[in-house]
This record gives sequence, structure tokens and C-alpha cells, in this order.
Amino acid sequence: MLSIRKAEPRGPLAVFGYDYLADHAKTTGVAAPKLLSYEGLWGSGKRYAYETLNFADGRQALGIRDAVSAEYGPVPLEMVVEYLKALEKIGSWNR
Repeated sequence: MLSIRKAEPRGPLAVFGYDYLADHAKTTGVAAPKLLSYEGLWGSGKRYAYETLNFADGRQALGIRDAVSAEYGPVPLEMVVEYLKALEKIGSWNR
């Protein structure tokens, strides 16, 4: 699964009490990805999700998982893939 972030929305998806993913998931019927509630060695799910966005530069999901794991500790590939698929379903992701 190749991942390329769309130009909009810019920045993190959750800011100042607003969560872009949660808001758009309601209208598309997408369940909250497990990555958002994941607790890793050095970070919470929101940090993993934020860095997943930062590393989405045309890499395969495995490369994104490896980069995020190097920063915050191991995370299952399935959670990264599920998160990327949820973003794709709400229209903020290209594959």
C-alpha cells in the first residue's frame, strides 16, 4: 500500500478540540482506527497517528510503520494500514 497524503487538510488532523478524522468518519461510517488508542513504549496513539501522517511521502505502509516504530516504539503494521485505509475512506489520502 503506497501512501501519499493529499494537500488538504494541512497539518495534524486533531487540533484545539477538533478532530478531522472523527468528524468525517461520522458521515462515511468509518470506525475509529485502533492506532488512535494504541499505547506504545514512548508515545500514545495520537502521536503515532501524527507521525504516520508525517512519514506519508510515497512510502509503503511497511516503511511508514518502521519509521514510526523507530521514533515511538514498535507498532503493529495492521494498525498503520487500518489508519491509512480510514484516511483514504474519508478522502484525505491517496493510494
